[in-house]
Amino acid sequence: MCGDRFELQKNFAKHKIYDVWQFVEYAEQNLATVHYCADILKSLIEVTDNKTVRWEQSLFSDFIETKDDTGKKVKKIEVRELPNTDVRVVGQKINPWFLFDKLIRDFFQYAMNTFDSMAQIANAGLFANSSKQIDSVDFQRMETWISSATFASDFPLTANWFSEVLASPEFKYIEAINNRTKHTARIANKLSIGLLGSNTSAKIGPFFRKNVQHDSKALQDQLDATLDFLEMKWNEFKSAFEAEYVLDKRTKERYHTIDGVKQQVVKGEAYGTYSCAYIVSEKEFSLMPDEFHLLLVREREKEILVHNAPFDSIFVCDRTGNILQSKERYIADSNDALTDDCLIKYRKYVKDATPVSQCINDAFMKESIFYYANPFFNVETVTNDKDFLQRIQLPI
Repeated sequence: MCGDRFELQKNFAKHKIYDVWQFVEYAEQNLATVHYCADILKSLIEVTDNKTVRWEQSLFSDFIETKDDTGKKVKKIEVRELPNTDVRVVGQKINPWFLFDKLIRDFFQYAMNTFDSMAQIANAGLFANSSKQIDSVDFQRMETWISSATFASDFPLTANWFSEVLASPEFKYIEAINNRTKHTARIANKLSIGLLGSNTSAKIGPFFRKNVQHDSKALQDQLDATLDFLEMKWNEFKSAFEAEYVLDKRTKERYHTIDGVKQQVVKGEAYGTYSCAYIVSEKEFSLMPDEFHLLLVREREKEILVHNAPFDSIFVCDRTGNILQSKERYIADSNDALTDDCLIKYRKYVKDATPVSQCINDAFMKESIFYYANPFFNVETVTNDKDFLQRIQLPI
């Protein structure tokens, strides 16, 4: 997933896995946050160390000028005179030891989040129509799923990559420290600022989890090792994923538009108001697929527009698009309802067993949802209501 980002988005759309893009962006954001935590930890230690150096310089300046009754140079150090190492964050004074502990936890949390984002990419882009529920996906579960006979033969490169990462000592350490600090208790990390000639030291404390002893580690060494491992595995994952998503193993019957929406508001008629989405097909309904998946996607200039399918039902019409002559209809799967969320997804539609006459009657009887002109599908409006016509023609 290197090179031109817009071309990558277009390729995802071409292979009907455009929902992957949101998880690619989130993986990149997580990885950037890992780097941010490492950079701030380094800066925090440097700032605290520099404050201590300035305090020492002031201390020795006073030492030279101060004498006791015998004329001997002396300097008495009291607790209240120790250096103030607080740092300011958005105007607030913050204890550096608090930030030190928090940033270490955040570093490993976002490292784990990056791997979980890779699992979401594989789920959306490879499993596609067979994908697992988003909220159930994490790295460890994905390794189990993709290594199973159901998926491993279709995606051997990515399956092997997941297994290798899960078995690696580097991943096991990330997983262990993240779960320890998130679910159990803190670790005794140490930040020792050098005073009067001693050296500054920053270490991740030792801890014991699930019968494994993890030794204390020099902070900077572990940060560097984790960053190197994360970057390497991200690049390896992208190579495996790129080689296998283009095979289109599980993306049948995915679509990015419909033929249109017919909507009508005619005053004075008993059944003058309705709004129906439709697709055109000359096939017998029995020969059409039992299900399909829909995400509204449109390329425009140098951007990709995307929107979740808002339709609860979609009629199947002949070329005239006459809703009253519809063959049958598809309805949104009961487990795939629209939610108020920024996530995009290919919404699943299944054949409706309800008699078509009842379906048409329902379209006239239920409260209609009307649509503005938009870049995703054609909207055909019939009305004698000038106010309504003016409203739906407003730009979105």
